[in-house]
Amino acid sequence: MKIELHCHTTCSDGRLTTRELHDLAVKENLSYMALTDHDTVKGHDEMMPLLRSSDFRYIPGIELTTSLNGESIHVLGYWNNEGYRNQEFLDKLEELHHARNERIRKFIVNLKHHFDLEIDYEKLRANNHGVLTRANLAHAVHEKVPHLSYNEAFMNYLDKKSPAYIPNIRISVEEGIALLKKHGAVVVLAHPVIYTKNSLEDLLQYDFDGLECFYFLNDEEMTRKSLAEAKKRNLLVTVGSDFHGIIGDVKHGYLGSMEYDMDLLKPFLSQFQ
Repeated sequence: MKIELHCHTTCSDGRLTTRELHDLAVKENLSYMALTDHDTVKGHDEMMPLLRSSDFRYIPGIELTTSLNGESIHVLGYWNNEGYRNQEFLDKLEELHHARNERIRKFIVNLKHHFDLEIDYEKLRANNHGVLTRANLAHAVHEKVPHLSYNEAFMNYLDKKSPAYIPNIRISVEEGIALLKKHGAVVVLAHPVIYTKNSLEDLLQYDFDGLECFYFLNDEEMTRKSLAEAKKRNLLVTVGSDFHGIIGDVKHGYLGSMEYDMDLLKPFLSQFQ
């Protein structure tokens, strides 16, 4: 059984449209798929009509950007209801959407100032329909420096060590969890392996329902540690490749490619039958 609980489309920083992701999920014979675009739920209304012709079970989700100790902490939310359609929730996402777009504008000013790289914001906005992220901007930068790979362009120009870097405006982990739970989501800590300023133990002091224990960048030790913490704290276990559809991507996996223990996923999946 192939399961994918963490993936992205062009509604945020993925490369595939919602229809293309749906068609790939059908091609790969997925049994479950959750779309978890960054800070937006716009893809779900596009996905719903497509599901009439497919067999996989679909879970509406989101990957909400929060902050703790100066580090981005990603919080996954999953719905077995239509809480993601609540207007108060959508208004908050729109507020975050605006802040992220303004961040990209400031990045572009800095890229010109520090590296003499000219990026057209309006063109970038027109080519990307969702929330603009550094991943979107990295593609535009890559076009300007084709001798570098996408990942090299990202690290050289947009990484936190770059003089062009602009910190994001985020809500706290506690606020993010409360926002998602208020609107009926099951809340899961995403990919703890990537965090460097916050330990897994410290993060799990917050009111998460689950933990993404099976993740593309995990080594065996991280998976073992995550599973042990989930068991200790009676947390739900999830799996995700973080698929973005980017050619040559070394930071994210392929759709439905993750290995996992099905027995450990059953408590989570049972909430979406």
